Amino acid sequence: MHANSTAAEERSLRGRLTLRLPAESGYLAMLRALTETVLLTADFTIDVVIDTRVALDEVATTLITAAVPAAEIECEFHFDEELVRVRATAVTASDAGLVEHGFGWNLVRTLTDSLSVTGEDFDAVRCGYPVVVEFTKHRGGDGE
Repeated sequence: MHANSTAAEERSLRGRLTLRLPAESGYLAMLRALTETVLLTADFTIDVVIDTRVALDEVATTLITAAVPAAEIECEFHFDEELVRVRATAVTASDAGLVEHGFGWNLVRTLTDSLSVTGEDFDAVRCGYPVVVEFTKHRGGDGE
């Protein structure tokens, strides 16, 4: 068993994965499953995996609701020995920004160690307002 522990410790825990899906609610199950697979493969604890999956589900649902027709959601996962950083982007129909209050966003704030939402000016090529939501979750789950 000691040999397995050593091999796991020597394995690189750094990675980056980008996923692009249509901004449609039918793809949320796939996003949840891929989030789980990525983080479990990167040796995150089940608690961190679940917190990240639930937080991203809420973020993605909000982006889908606000997205322009035929938009995509792009999710990037960056992970290392300390944390996972998730970046979700979409083009929204309004410059009003995302509604960052209410139960859903309070849940995201509770489950993550950091959270930021930024919006850009109208993009004529994409016919909407690009929005970026970023959050982090530490491996220890408590911001350490």
